[in-house]
Amino acid sequence: EVELSSDGSAVNTGPKGVINDWRRFKQLETEQRQEQRREMERLIKKLSMTCRSHLDEETDKQKQKELQEKINGKVAW
Repeated sequence: EVELSSDGSAVNTGPKGVINDWRRFKQLETEQRQEQRREMERLIKKLSMTCRSHLDEETDKQKQKELQEKINGKVAW
């Protein structure tokens, strides 16, 4: 007589059933670890601070200044 588990698969308490249970457990464990890693990466990205160097700020200021000069040059008649 074969007993069915909740997911519809047969329950085998022999060596093959134990091995299959162990494989399924390891598969679920690996999937859970991967999901935790992805969640941790999402959280790190969300909470990470972005830092800009002084050089980056100076470069942006220079670009903004050049853009403003171009706008003023086109507007002035």
